[in-house]
Amino acid sequence: MIIDCDSHLMPRDAFDGIDGEFASCKPTLKFNEEDLYVDVDFPGYPADVPGTSPLLAPGSGAMFKSLWDSHSRMDDYDKRLGIEQHVVLPQFSGWWSYLIEPQLACRMARSHNQALRRLMTEYPGKILGAALIPLQDILGSISEMEWAKENGFCSVVLDKVYPVKDHPYGESLGSRRELWPFFKRAEELSMPIYLHNVQHGHRISNMPAFQRDGLYIFAPQEGQMSLVSLITSGLLDEFSKLQFVFTEAGTAFIKPLVQWLDKVLEQPVVDYDDQEQPLSNRTLTKIGERLRRARALYPAQIFLEKNKRPASYYFKNNFYFTIETEEPELPEAVEFLGAERFLFATDYPHDDPGGKMKFEDVRLLKENPRISEAAKELIRWQNARRLFNLAI
Repeated sequence: MIIDCDSHLMPRDAFDGIDGEFASCKPTLKFNEEDLYVDVDFPGYPADVPGTSPLLAPGSGAMFKSLWDSHSRMDDYDKRLGIEQHVVLPQFSGWWSYLIEPQLACRMARSHNQALRRLMTEYPGKILGAALIPLQDILGSISEMEWAKENGFCSVVLDKVYPVKDHPYGESLGSRRELWPFFKRAEELSMPIYLHNVQHGHRISNMPAFQRDGLYIFAPQEGQMSLVSLITSGLLDEFSKLQFVFTEAGTAFIKPLVQWLDKVLEQPVVDYDDQEQPLSNRTLTKIGERLRRARALYPAQIFLEKNKRPASYYFKNNFYFTIETEEPELPEAVEFLGAERFLFATDYPHDDPGGKMKFEDVRLLKENPRISEAAKELIRWQNARRLFNLAI
């Protein structure tokens, strides 16, 4: 049994449900003479933000008809991949952004999700839906998540960062308190949340200062910052049952990041006998003392007592990570964090060079000698069954 926990599809009828006053500004997909999805005409797409470089439609995987055609897709899964179930996420490139006007975004999300629901009905128990969420409208997002839960979706999907008109380069999810009602409702619904890059280009690494001379390799990893913000903001203390799936980032970063966070947030500061006393009589925690000495921009007490456990606790209890089977560091990450926190994924039908990697993932996991058979079974399907509460 295998469950693919990260795949993509662009339903051909994704926006057929948008009518009335929004019909004139909805996206229209374009196909060539070979019936390949090649572009999108979207009058309602927001104006470009200077200094960003969003990817254009159709995005990765467009060389394959299976990007939109469910029959081609199922033929691959049944005959070539040998994968029984797959979680389907949207094809984000060229049409989706949190800068879209909220009302239009809500209509687009519902129409897209209705199209995906039709496929879930056509292939019951095989296609599992991750619902698109219009996060620029918080109440609309909660409503869409409730609709998705009622209609059998296994999860919802958000961008890893939060770029809206007020801060178009994106900010970390946990740091935006206006989003917390959405997370609260997700916990109440026991709805897992996918974190996936949306390719609209509104990231620090897309700014000219980093694009020039290849300096983007030193740019902050916004996805990782946003992931950590879910801990340091106190979100996971407030809503401790939330479950996030962090996608398409590999696993090599996990161990060094967790070890560093545990050290920085837990290690006592160095004390000196001749150190002058604080001006305040208030006793600071070790984190507060570290921030005071560093002349933090905000008072230390703002940061105190938010993340009540070591960072490693949250990584082992609130986060899942989709794997890349070819990654040499995968066995070490599995040993460090535990096989229970990893999910099998192909990123189907997105194209690596040659477009063949997705057909190698099953074999590469099977043949990895450094991962036990019991761990492989957890990764292949048992973790997904538990996370999504699947009847298998």
